[in-house]
Amino acid sequence: MAVKRITVNSVDIEDKPGSLHKFLNKAASANVDLLCLAAFSVGRGKGRIYLSAKDQQAFEEFAKRSRIKTKTSAGFIISGDDEVGAAARALQTMAKAKINGLAGTAMVCDGQYHMLIVVDADDADAAEKVLTA
Repeated sequence: MAVKRITVNSVDIEDKPGSLHKFLNKAASANVDLLCLAAFSVGRGKGRIYLSAKDQQAFEEFAKRSRIKTKTSAGFIISGDDEVGAAARALQTMAKAKINGLAGTAMVCDGQYHMLIVVDADDADAAEKVLTA
């Protein structure tokens, strides 16, 4: 299992058709290249995007120019051979350490799983410790 720590930014958007497209189009127009993202509804007409930019400074400048409020969290990209229970085993140490995940997404490509787990910035060091042990 490989673990890579990244900076993750969260952005709240309207939960309506086209909102994610509009945000991503604005980011692309500002030349913000994304490493990963997870987006979902949080209820009451709101959506949330968790994303990591390949260039954090470029994202921060884009957000400031666009007057987009962001919150910084920590994320981990966890990768390994795809097999039954791989994600559960990867997260077991976080659960035992009582570290809460804010968001997560996973996929399998070419026999490898790739999972993004987002944690509160205050939990980043502890999460990294247990995930890389």
